[in-house]
Amino acid sequence: MAMNAKIRTLILAAAAAALLLPLAPLLMWSAVTYWRWPVVLPQFDGGYWAKLLTDGRILPALRNSLILSVLVTFLSLALSFFAAKTLGVRNFRGKRPVEFLLLVPAFIPQIAVVFGMQTVFMKLGLYSNFAGLLTAHLVFYVPYATLLLSAVFENYDVSLEEQARTLGVGRLKTALFVTLPAVRPGIIVTGVFCFIGSWSVYLLNNVIGDPRFKTLPGVIFPLVSVGNNSYSTMAVAMIVYILPVLAILALTSHLYVRTR
Repeated sequence: MAMNAKIRTLILAAAAAALLLPLAPLLMWSAVTYWRWPVVLPQFDGGYWAKLLTDGRILPALRNSLILSVLVTFLSLALSFFAAKTLGVRNFRGKRPVEFLLLVPAFIPQIAVVFGMQTVFMKLGLYSNFAGLLTAHLVFYVPYATLLLSAVFENYDVSLEEQARTLGVGRLKTALFVTLPAVRPGIIVTGVFCFIGSWSVYLLNNVIGDPRFKTLPGVIFPLVSVGNNSYSTMAVAMIVYILPVLAILALTSHLYVRTR
């Protein structure tokens, strides 16, 4: 047991190093004010951090992205749960075509889907508002979550629910105290993928969303793409963009380990 614990610790340490080491140059450049030939050592200062964080666009965009991505994650999981369960535990005629149709949003180039959605959403009154933006995200991530969760449910033992029902447990309590705990690790992993996907969306937010509702990619990406920005400005911008994702990964990995 002790050896297994040591091996697990080494694997986790190696995974953390592989994840964090590529960020080391970003961390260094985020604090560099001057480093050009023939200067051997860079000059460090936190001025770029102060400049970017005092920018009135960054913190509101960070808040908007968190709100949108968290809502997309929870709604995608909620809307896909029972459909994924049906796909995973039952064999029925037409199952494969249904699974193929769920893959269609991933196959078609997003730019074609987004501009097609723009026309439809204008007619439905869902254009240039938060409800429309949230719906547009769900169009992509509900099918995605359904496919991922259906793979989880393929290994789910339905007899657990049958035993609970024979003991007089209702449908709601069975779902909450039997089904959910059994597939919780899969739900956590699916939620992480939905969050990261929604967090990184750029084109969809700009085309469908309200121009006043700025998300972090909509602020950070143009800032990074401007040619006259220094390495330090771009490094700070990318760290601000990456840190929330790393925090979510750390939190969910802790929850995932506890559910195993």
